Amino acid sequence: MKVQLNTWVLVSTEARLKWLVKDRQFTVTSVVDVALQELLDRYDVPAADPDGRIGER
Repeated sequence: MKVQLNTWVLVSTEARLKWLVKDRQFTVTSVVDVALQELLDRYDVPAADPDGRIGER
């Protein structure tokens, strides 16, 4: 299941994202999802279950 995420980014970030999407045939959704997953993993944020719940550590 997916949820909508609205945010603002720098114009330069948007330009780079548009380039990546066009050059590599990615979608904005897939790029944002992978980038956020990598950041969350880097900071050891626990995984959530399919319902979006995070259990106790």
